[in-house]
Amino acid sequence: MHVLLLPVAFLAGYVLLWLLGFLGFALRGRRRPVPTGADYLVVLGAALDGCGPGPALAARLDAALERFAAEEAAGYAPLVLVTGGKGRHEDCTEAAAMARYLIARGVPAERVRREERAVNTVENLRFAAALMAAERPGYRCTVITSGFHTVRSALAAHRAGAPARTLAADPLLAHGPYALLREAVGTALGWPRTNGAALLLLAVGGVLTTIV
Repeated sequence: MHVLLLPVAFLAGYVLLWLLGFLGFALRGRRRPVPTGADYLVVLGAALDGCGPGPALAARLDAALERFAAEEAAGYAPLVLVTGGKGRHEDCTEAAAMARYLIARGVPAERVRREERAVNTVENLRFAAALMAAERPGYRCTVITSGFHTVRSALAAHRAGAPARTLAADPLLAHGPYALLREAVGTALGWPRTNGAALLLLAVGGVLTTIV
């Protein structure tokens, strides 16, 4: 049994370092100001309550409204791109519910764009990037999402080739520590080869070290 102690310690140490690194990136992103001047404000979808936004999505939409007003006050005229398809237990697409919420609160309908196919963060950013590039080549965008979701969103935007800054709609722990931990795991799973190889090497290295 003692042969397994060192590999387990190596693996636990790697997981801890990953979690600390994830938290560090999330906190760093919150401290970095997001300048105005975006062509698009991209609001990522989240769970609905019937055909209206749930708490997390409402926070994102309210943050988008504040940002929209700030952009206009600075002399810019961004479009708002809402992205999210229809979930298994949802009555409409997330994008449709989001558009209604924003328009009812003063965003002109002609300034709202909808992307209604995406079912996860990767698709949110990939489909949104394609739409923005087709409509406004050379665009700049600000991605608005929950505080716990900013790191994975930034990575997805980078992979989609979107020149994006990420804006947190609420604090990191606004939806509890479980949401943050789940997001850290989800971000790690987005790098399966890198993390898989690292874990395998650590496990093998730990076994060899114990045997030798």
